[in-house]
Amino acid sequence: MRIHILALLLFFQSLVACQQHQRDSQLTVAASLSFQPPTDFGQFMENALPAANIVFQSADGGQTWQDISAGLPGNLAVGRAYADGNEIYLAAESGLYHKSAALVAPNWEKEFFPNEKVTNIFPGQKGLYASIYNSGFYKGLPGTGIWNAMDNTLSDKTVRTVLETPDGSVFVGCESGLYKSADSGKSWKQVYAEEGANSLAVSGDALICATYSGLLRSTDGGRWQGGKPNKLFTSTDGGKTWQRIDKGLPLVRHIHDVVQAGKFLFCSTDAGIFRSSDVGKTWELVRLPADEREMIHLAVSGQTVFAVLVFGC
Repeated sequence: MRIHILALLLFFQSLVACQQHQRDSQLTVAASLSFQPPTDFGQFMENALPAANIVFQSADGGQTWQDISAGLPGNLAVGRAYADGNEIYLAAESGLYHKSAALVAPNWEKEFFPNEKVTNIFPGQKGLYASIYNSGFYKGLPGTGIWNAMDNTLSDKTVRTVLETPDGSVFVGCESGLYKSADSGKSWKQVYAEEGANSLAVSGDALICATYSGLLRSTDGGRWQGGKPNKLFTSTDGGKTWQRIDKGLPLVRHIHDVVQAGKFLFCSTDAGIFRSSDVGKTWELVRLPADEREMIHLAVSGQTVFAVLVFGC
């Protein structure tokens, strides 16, 4: 699906014209201006290609998808996206990128970040959290470009998910389980240690944690109950009871993301992106995957759905 457009011809033509102009002007420093190709010419070619098929958005309930990758590096490897009412953020191998979520603003900007590699991006009560797998996580101070390390006393740096609750407590899911801090990361307590934690959410008065084998639920800030199998569930009573909503999906091996946008529920799987208008009773396919390696992460801003293509784990 990736479209590669070779755009280097004009570059080389302009380079030759520039060198010819220098010779015609009899510049004595012409020798020092000779073109030296990069050592890794293949990488140079890839970086010079325009970005495509990295991130898409749909503003019509998934009926159509617009490629909004223009302005990003051509070989960008993205981990996850987060969108709010004004901007969309991309956590990527080469840094943190953001742009206006409006269709009329195509330009992406690279955010200052202490580390070039960013694995995930999460919302907080005041500012964003960004994690670097195996290297901990940071909290951003809005409007400053400053990111403060939150993991100085955290024993496990394999941070996969971050959730800040309304009371200011911070939970992080890692390979070794779930940790909680009540003092803005100064100290951490492990509150679940049976397996790794992948995702966290608040549902009413309950905290929901997705582990490697299923769903956990806590109503007391860290005592986890559960054991729902690794399927797709919904709860209409704050997490007290759960109902399967993936039975209408075709046979899939992996469910990557579930988001709500307006009246539609969107679910990304290894078979593509599906949507449901009846809380999961029935599903329809709205986007096929490019190939079997493709993983799709979703983000929502108002009625707009963003789909980020991730290759690999």
